[in-house]
Amino acid sequence: MRYSRIQPTLAALLACISLASCDDHSTDNRNDKAATVPAAAVMANHLKLTGASTTAALMKPIVERYQALHPEVSITIEMGGAERGVNDARNNMANIGMVSRLITDKDQDIKGFPVARDGAGLLVHKDNPVTSLSSAQIVAIFTGRIVNWKTVGGRDAPIIVIKREEGRGTVVLFMHYFKLTYADIKARAVLGENSAVIAAVVAQPNAISLMSVIVAEQDSRNGVPIKLIALDGIAATHGNILSGDYPLARPLTLVTRGLPEGLSKNFIAYSLSPQVADIVEKLGFVPYQE
Repeated sequence: MRYSRIQPTLAALLACISLASCDDHSTDNRNDKAATVPAAAVMANHLKLTGASTTAALMKPIVERYQALHPEVSITIEMGGAERGVNDARNNMANIGMVSRLITDKDQDIKGFPVARDGAGLLVHKDNPVTSLSSAQIVAIFTGRIVNWKTVGGRDAPIIVIKREEGRGTVVLFMHYFKLTYADIKARAVLGENSAVIAAVVAQPNAISLMSVIVAEQDSRNGVPIKLIALDGIAATHGNILSGDYPLARPLTLVTRGLPEGLSKNFIAYSLSPQVADIVEKLGFVPYQE
């Protein structure tokens, strides 16, 4: 599957969703015209955001700060995975979708606005002695051809694969990178939200799953007994995502059906502005750069 650039580019986006309206010619020549953003007080006063839990973790404090500036605005956030975010935006079930995967050619009817970067890491219990896996070993583990940790230098114990729900941004990125289908992944359990996966790995020292790098780093710093395994010797860290060395990286993106208008447009512009840069930094996410 060929992956397209997120449109519009960040520079074009900031121009397009500034307080001045876009002209009639969008980047894909659809002639999507975005209306001038009025003051928040005179716009429709409710937004619904749905989608990826990792993106939601970033958006929650941004929403709180936005609502402090605009107390007349009500914003709700619901999780459910990246595909829910795309589908809800596409079908007008949400004003804005939250996505934690690349925007693909099949998503040409939506517009993506990246707010930060994250990575997908291989999550295990802190007490697991394995520190790094090769790409070949990872594929063999997740497809059921390696079933014991001893085979990859760990203790003599069965490997318990926990698969993320289909459509989650982490598993979409994982499948694309390793050229696997969802059916290829053989698992003992299937879980959705980040919190449920972390709880399962904490409870089962022989488990392995996929997890947001930034979420895992935060929980580890807070004393949760988890860690991320390096991929081909490259540690899954904020620094390696920032440098571009870690390969399983992804944008955290807000999506809308066509160019956003009104309150959606105003909120997305705010989410991309320097006014929230400190939130991105504080949470450990990597600022988005073209």
